[in-house]
Amino acid sequence: MTELGLWSPSKIPFFYLYTMAIKTNLKHKRRNQWFIGGIAFLLIWIFPLSAFCQKASIKDVNVKGANGVWKVSFDVEDCFTEKMEEAIQSGIRTTFTFYINLYQKRSWWKDRKVASHEFHHTVQYHPIQKVYQVTLEENRSSPVASSLEEAKKLMSKVKELEIWSSSLLEPGIPTYFRIKAELDPVRLPLHLEYLFFFVSLWDFETDWHIEPLPP
Repeated sequence: MTELGLWSPSKIPFFYLYTMAIKTNLKHKRRNQWFIGGIAFLLIWIFPLSAFCQKASIKDVNVKGANGVWKVSFDVEDCFTEKMEEAIQSGIRTTFTFYINLYQKRSWWKDRKVASHEFHHTVQYHPIQKVYQVTLEENRSSPVASSLEEAKKLMSKVKELEIWSSSLLEPGIPTYFRIKAELDPVRLPLHLEYLFFFVSLWDFETDWHIEPLPP
């Protein structure tokens, strides 16, 4: 600053160049974002989503019990793709979310929900120990798998999950379970945030499986 409180002419070029450098850097960042977005759009246009995804489904449902308490078992088939397996083996934490709802039919209004349960299965690979840590939220267990195949079986299988009805069931009314599973969005490290769009193509979401209870 000069004695008059004005900028010295000798310093003006420095601030001008500094400001121009910032603007140029922002411009390059925007250009890179548009470039990556353009590649993503082109790949989706060329290859349909079915080329990246496969349809997972709920299978082998088994329900035991009565009088307001049931034990539900089932498997999720075709829930792992090659890209998902690569993500797991690279150490990315992967989570499945399961939804189980119990309904009784009503002819005059929407079906009455009498039980609802949501829980998670999580797997993470530890490359130093070369093991897969699996967390099964429904029974509060954390088994360790020595192979990817073992970890996949633990992740995709639910055994005798206890479901309690929140209210008394009306006798003689058709009752059924609705079961669904999905992969939570994979969170990549910050420097790979532009690849999040592609990771979403590895996600799965089953249709609702309807399992009637015997009369």
